Amino acid sequence: MFPKTLFTVTGGKQPAGAVARAIELSRENACHLAVLVIGIALPASATAYGAVPADTWSEEREKGRATATQKASEIETLMKEAEISGDVATYYCDEGQIADIVGMRARYTDLGLVFPSPDQDSRLTNKILEGFVYQSARPFLFVPGKASATLKPKRVLVGWNSTREAASAVHDAMDMLGAAETVHVAIVDPVAGEFDQGEEPGSDIAAYLARQGAKVTVDVLASGGLSAAEALLQHATDIDADVIVAGAYGHSRLREFLFGGATRDLLANERFPVLMAH
Repeated sequence: MFPKTLFTVTGGKQPAGAVARAIELSRENACHLAVLVIGIALPASATAYGAVPADTWSEEREKGRATATQKASEIETLMKEAEISGDVATYYCDEGQIADIVGMRARYTDLGLVFPSPDQDSRLTNKILEGFVYQSARPFLFVPGKASATLKPKRVLVGWNSTREAASAVHDAMDMLGAAETVHVAIVDPVAGEFDQGEEPGSDIAAYLARQGAKVTVDVLASGGLSAAEALLQHATDIDADVIVAGAYGHSRLREFLFGGATRDLLANERFPVLMAH
């Protein structure tokens, strides 16, 4: 299903213009845009300098709420000026609540949009990604600063390894794949076998995508000492891909969310949008 509702998250202290790319993408595709503005609350009793007096703590939290509310109002004005359908929700919460809130709000949308920014609190960026991967049950499009965001790419690179996560990403991107001029299914150092990637790696996913109307080419890549993500990014450069589709891998260790190596490396790239699902 082509997305009808897009979803993006921004910080209460970021400029309202931080959502400009999401607004433009929504306008181009006649999508509703849901924006979540999050302010990270001051912890109850601790800073790097020790305990926070109760009055100061309360005052700072009220300032944080007011800042997030003001940012939401500015974003609503931008959406009205762009003449798009949209809504803005505001949460001022503890850092540990962010991923759950992002996941909860994302479930009422079709596709998350993540636009990493140097002026965004790194804690918020990490929690946004955690929320999308673990809590949302929705795909998200990660668009680095130098990349051009599009929901109608001509050339798509699918990173395929026969896992549940990769299958989820492919399924969620199906309309995009079916409409693309060409879909390159890339498999890095595949292992042939009945219980691995099939006797002919790539043939099953190629046949499946072809039945959906996609114009598929299977590219078997030798890593040559590169990581899987590095091999995919190099191939994306070679074919001039507009977007990469891949599964998102991660796990929790105590309270820390950790991405798998390939996912982390793909999200660190500065050139290609990456559509991911878990």
